[in-house]
Amino acid sequence: MKISKTSTTAHFVNLKRNARVIPYALEQTYTHLVGLLDPYKEHFEVKANTDVHFELWTNHVFRSNGLNAKYKKGLMFAAVVVFKKFVSLYFYPLYVSKSLKENLSDELKPFLTGESCFHFKTLEEIPLSELHKLIDDGFAFYKEQGWVKG
Repeated sequence: MKISKTSTTAHFVNLKRNARVIPYALEQTYTHLVGLLDPYKEHFEVKANTDVHFELWTNHVFRSNGLNAKYKKGLMFAAVVVFKKFVSLYFYPLYVSKSLKENLSDELKPFLTGESCFHFKTLEEIPLSELHKLIDDGFAFYKEQGWVKG
């Protein structure tokens, strides 16, 4: 399995340049998604926590692959970022676990864009029970791998 250290920072740089007022619906959605990740904060390092950007990372040390392999620290667990027309939830366990991706519920599939990113426009459209179950399963997968203690 190839593991690469990624961050939502590249996406977030544009938000800093174009600071704007966040619509209430997006602010509400962002707050709720961060609230879903709140119970897991004690197991992870919070790398970003602002009005529009939240990230949870492990403290796991791993050796990268390749010619210039190095020891690196941290894998992303989840990030929530507010964009102009939607709120993104980046959920890294989907990227590293085929079984999580294969067992993704039909209610969540329409919101999945790319490998591990969900886009939500309003709080009402989020299938909360399914998303909560996915986050629990992702945390259990990280525990199985030994990437987080809990």
